Amino acid sequence: MDRLKKCFFFLTMLTLAIVAFYPVLSEVAVTLLFVVGILARRGSVLPKIGNSSLLPVLMLAFFCVAAISLLFSFDKAEGATNLHTYIPFAVIPILAMYYDNELQSNKIRLLKILSGGILAASALCLILAVIRSFYIIDGHLVFNPYISYRNQFVYTYLSVFQYTNTFAMMAVFVVVIMIWALMFRNVKRHRWLIYSAIALSILMIFLLSSRTNVYALFAVLYYSVLIFYIRYKRLIQSLLLVLGVTGLFVVFQTCNYRVMNLSQTVTSYITEEDIVLDNGYVVQHPESIEGVNIRFKMWETGFKLVKDYWVTGCGIGDYKVILRINYLLDGLEEAYHKCYDQHNQYIETLGTFGILGFALFAAIMLSAIYQAYKRRNYLLFCCLMLLALNMLLESMFNRYSGSLFFVVSILLASTVENETQKLCENGNGSEITQ
Repeated sequence: MDRLKKCFFFLTMLTLAIVAFYPVLSEVAVTLLFVVGILARRGSVLPKIGNSSLLPVLMLAFFCVAAISLLFSFDKAEGATNLHTYIPFAVIPILAMYYDNELQSNKIRLLKILSGGILAASALCLILAVIRSFYIIDGHLVFNPYISYRNQFVYTYLSVFQYTNTFAMMAVFVVVIMIWALMFRNVKRHRWLIYSAIALSILMIFLLSSRTNVYALFAVLYYSVLIFYIRYKRLIQSLLLVLGVTGLFVVFQTCNYRVMNLSQTVTSYITEEDIVLDNGYVVQHPESIEGVNIRFKMWETGFKLVKDYWVTGCGIGDYKVILRINYLLDGLEEAYHKCYDQHNQYIETLGTFGILGFALFAAIMLSAIYQAYKRRNYLLFCCLMLLALNMLLESMFNRYSGSLFFVVSILLASTVENETQKLCENGNGSEITQ
């Protein structure tokens, strides 16, 4: 293997390892990865399109539609800025087609590196929160995680690298990978590492307090228990797992104020923006309750735009501006002044790129769902469930890290072979095999 290829594989591992860290690091790494990856393919002008290239081709086509929409956008500068966040839809699929065989043969190593990077970022955030919680008071070193009402372990201050929702989504994906490893691979010698990884990820999900990803986590956990029972026919263990997951859900539902349904009492997990004093008692700020409901009103505004622009879309340079104007017309002054995005990737895709862009976006999801069903791919199915829930409540592609995670997670998860079929071929599924 020549030096360029060695450099390419090193950059591939580095890119996956730093996905959960500052987005600018991923941007630089992906750019270098693309340049070195193309140079390493000496004599290969175009990537080879094979049986596993459908998803990369659809992703690349989706990026092309986004790029074309820039041409009929009035605000070209804003459009170029927005198009920048879609670059992973072009760069990663091209490299995936060029290096399809290498991707298939190294999928386990790449999944380990991706998981390790997310766990490392989580651990570092917790360590920094601990360090920030120590103060010298009257000559004594005191541990106090609060400054005024602020808690250093709350999502606003804990997620120092990524947007909280994106970080929580990555943590849920680590749980998915770890459970897949427990159920479908021989990990007897390293189970304590996997259990520790799951515990750390669940702790981060709790502290990051992303409501979407909390419910995505429990959807994954309950689905995993179902798969466990179907595969191994262990009723007692399955019932115990259901009780354990349910108990954990109760903890999340009653101890984390952002997950509690319109609770009027705040636990210790609070931020200065979310509280108000009422006769000396700390209660949840009314705006933090309305923050859940305002999304429905924002979606209504988005649907109005879709009715007017569903054929061609507003264009990648104009959608956000037109959306803000309509927020103001609909009386959503907070959404207007704070420049809220659509908070729904499905509505935003249709409103921005029109029916063609939405069709390609739907084709990516449907193609992946078909692959997950056909190959009984647990990892891919859970990945899609996680992404689908997040895109329902967030405009994921407005952030480079969100687009990168979407593309990387789907392509990596889709490389996993039908492990459940192997179990059936090797016996009755009562023992986990490699």
